[in-house]
Amino acid sequence: MRRLIPVVLVLAIIACKKQEVMSKLVAEEAKADAQTRGTSANVAQSLAPPPASQIQRMIIRSANISMIVDDTGGTIEKITAAGESVGGYVSDSRVWRDGEQLRGAITLRIPADRLSAALAVIRKLAVRINSETIGSQEVTQEYVDLESQLKNLEATEVELRQLMTTIRERSKKASEVLEMYQQLNSVRQQIEQIKGRMRYLSQMSAFANVQIELVPNALAKPVVEPGWQPLVIVKDASRSLVGALQTFASILIWIGIYILPVVTILGILVFLMWRLANIAWKTRKSPIS
Repeated sequence: MRRLIPVVLVLAIIACKKQEVMSKLVAEEAKADAQTRGTSANVAQSLAPPPASQIQRMIIRSANISMIVDDTGGTIEKITAAGESVGGYVSDSRVWRDGEQLRGAITLRIPADRLSAALAVIRKLAVRINSETIGSQEVTQEYVDLESQLKNLEATEVELRQLMTTIRERSKKASEVLEMYQQLNSVRQQIEQIKGRMRYLSQMSAFANVQIELVPNALAKPVVEPGWQPLVIVKDASRSLVGALQTFASILIWIGIYILPVVTILGILVFLMWRLANIAWKTRKSPIS
C-alpha cells in the first residue's frame, strides 16, 4: 500500500497537468478564432458600400440656350465675365460672320451649385430666349460601384505583391515571376482605368456644362418697323435671283452641250435619209420615162 500511494500521486499530477494543457490549447484556439472572425468582419465592413444616408449624390448638370442678342461680340464678353464671377470658366468660344450678321457660340463650365445664379444673369443679356433646355444625369450609383471595385482591386494588388515577393524568394523561376508580374500589371491597369473614370465623374458633377448660341437680332435698328425685316427680305431676294440665274445658266449649258449636238446629229441623219430617198426615187423614175 505504501508503494502504491506515490504512484497514484504521480498519476494524479500528470492528469492535472494534461487537463491544464488541454484547457490552454482550447483557450488559444478560441482566441485565434475570435481574432479571425474579427478580421473578417473588419474586411467585410471596409468593403461594404456606405449607407445611403452617407453617400453624397453626384449629378451631372447641363444647359443649352439659344438667345437673340443685339451685339454678339459684346454679349460674349459679358457672358464670359458672368461665368468667371461665379467661379466658372470658358471651355470653348466661336464667332463667325453669316453674311452681314455676326453669330457666335460659347461653352461655359459653371460650378454646379451656382448654375441657377449664372443662368439668371445670362438670361438678362438676351433680347429674347429662343430655346432653353436644362438636363441632369445622376451617376451616384456608378461612382459607388467604381469605389467598391477599386477597393477590391487594391486589396488584390497588395496580395499579389506579397505573393510575388514570396515566389522570388522561394521559387526563383523566371516563368513564374513573369506570370505573376503580368497579373499584377493587369490589376494595375484596371485600377488606373477606374480611377480615371472616377475623376471624370467627379469633375463632371462638380461643374455644369452650359452651351449658349448667340443669334443676331434682325430688329436691332430702331428705324425698322417691328415685324418687317429688310435684311432678311434682301437675303431672300438675293437667293431667289441667284437661284434664277443658276437655273438659266444650267439651261443654256444643257442646250449648248447636250441638246444642240443631239439635234444637229438628228438633223444630219434626217437630211441624209431624205437625200438617199430622193436619189432612189429619181433612179427608179428614170428608166420608166
